Amino acid sequence: MKDDFCYFENHECKYYPCHKGSDNINCMFCFCPFYTFANCPGNPAFIEKNGVKIKKCTDCLFPHLKDNYSKVISLLKTRPVAEENLKEYVHGGESSRRVKYDFSVNVNPLGMPAKVKTAIKKSAKTASLYPDKKCLNLKNAIAVKKHVGQDNILVGNGASDLITLLARWLQSQRKTRALLLAPSFGGYERALLGCGIKPRYYDLKKEDDFALTKDFLSYVTDDLDAIFLCNPNNPTSAIIEEELLGEIVELCTSKNISLVVDECFMDFVDKKKNAGVCKYVGAHKNIVLINAFTKIYAMAGLRLGYALCSDSSIIKQMEFLQSEWNVSSLAQAAGLEALTQESYLKKTIRLIERERIFLEGELSLLGMKVYLSDANFILVETKENIFEKLLDAGILVRDCSDFKNLGKGFIRIAIQTRRKNKILLSALKKVLKENDRR
Repeated sequence: MKDDFCYFENHECKYYPCHKGSDNINCMFCFCPFYTFANCPGNPAFIEKNGVKIKKCTDCLFPHLKDNYSKVISLLKTRPVAEENLKEYVHGGESSRRVKYDFSVNVNPLGMPAKVKTAIKKSAKTASLYPDKKCLNLKNAIAVKKHVGQDNILVGNGASDLITLLARWLQSQRKTRALLLAPSFGGYERALLGCGIKPRYYDLKKEDDFALTKDFLSYVTDDLDAIFLCNPNNPTSAIIEEELLGEIVELCTSKNISLVVDECFMDFVDKKKNAGVCKYVGAHKNIVLINAFTKIYAMAGLRLGYALCSDSSIIKQMEFLQSEWNVSSLAQAAGLEALTQESYLKKTIRLIERERIFLEGELSLLGMKVYLSDANFILVETKENIFEKLLDAGILVRDCSDFKNLGKGFIRIAIQTRRKNKILLSALKKVLKENDRR
């Protein structure tokens, strides 16, 4: 302490003491804590890079001046979430009206496995006790399944919980420059904005059927800290071509960019099509893989997911940011049993493959633009907005107008059993016929 001002001193820095001989400069570890502030209190300068405006404030000394120390601390303590980011999250598959058939949520049409239900009932007998805070038994089962160590696994309260933890971890590491796909799952954006990180976007192109192409590689720039990919992507249902995924992995590794890959729908994909990013995790410490039991085992209400990363320090830091007893004993028991359900997974893939081909063909015959799917849902573009009319018929699909780069007329349809799929098609034919009369 000197003159009532605290000086930050990084004795490990090779330039220390860079402020030697100066009574006015406060070492801030070569980092500006206001870099991500929309209204910076200093004197920010900007440059254009790949069409994106980014800060380059090499001449600003605001956070480093001793006289500004009290103001720096005050601003850091009271940083609010920007007003424009406080948007209410509205899921396009929600409705207060009575729904008879729900095609908006992409859960397994086979429903929860019977043995998983039994495991939940058994675990309910001990629900009065605290669950295992570290989920050790479940971690061990995942470790065996995914060929990783227990220290490389974090179990969480669903994929959204883990995505939020990742955003908090990025914030704690002062990693503030993230790249997202558009359209893609909105949870990445919400998590990042909630941590004061305003992401930039790579626009998937309609002429490419919203598939990721090699053009994306030019957007993987040195100034990025993190990239979030959804594979297969939501709501497009397209997987990333295997060769391209490998190039993205290598490029991110060479540039020290954290690569977060959400594979919550990968279990619905025939492994002949794509093996996903799991095979890269062991050799690349910058990769974080997210997966969940939610969709594939029809366990959305239980909330259970996990993150894999070969850098155990990242897992430990995320775990530190996680609330205690984050995963219930019921969810842990369900997950343990679910991991044994190999025949259920094979049956699921056979069903999805068969019904996907059927639905894609029938929807195309109805004159809709069908974007070819790799997972358990299909993105469809119609000439007019039929969301409300289907809802009037008691059928709920996912209105995709709230996704970036999509709009009115885009809907996402979850693949169901043949009986339910025929009911949907019948309702669609009726709606389209009524529209033609007008």
